[in-house]
Amino acid sequence: MRHEEFLDLSGEPPMRALAEQLIECLGDAGPVLMWTNFEEGVIKELIKLFPDLAEPLQKIIDRLFDLKPVVKDNYYHPQMLGSWSIKAVLPAIAPHMNYAELEGINEGMGASEGFLEAINADTSPERKTELEEQLLRYCKFDTEAMVEIVRFFTHGVGR
Repeated sequence: MRHEEFLDLSGEPPMRALAEQLIECLGDAGPVLMWTNFEEGVIKELIKLFPDLAEPLQKIIDRLFDLKPVVKDNYYHPQMLGSWSIKAVLPAIAPHMNYAELEGINEGMGASEGFLEAINADTSPERKTELEEQLLRYCKFDTEAMVEIVRFFTHGVGR
């Protein structure tokens, strides 16, 4: 498993570059982990925007593997308080990892707001750099969270 990242803060529409980078980074073999179907919806929208990339993007969709149903069907901890969000599951499975401990951006809405602030022409270069670092750290943490969850279920870590 590996983490790849793409973040375009130029303010120009990033969709084509994102689609091309997805195809390049993900290649054509192996599972692509996700938590719920948000990513699948994004890729389907990219297919609508760029029909010339439909075939390789569809191949990515065909390889998506949603971890949430695996967790929901096989694990519950009272600490999760009835939630199967990755932010509730992760600290129960891997107590050393907690989104709340990330400085700055540490959840999806904050990431969306941070992105919009970063592409705003009125945002200072210093603040843009700070937001870029926080966005990349948050997204990498998502990848690390899924790796920890896979590790828990495949190796029994923490049981």
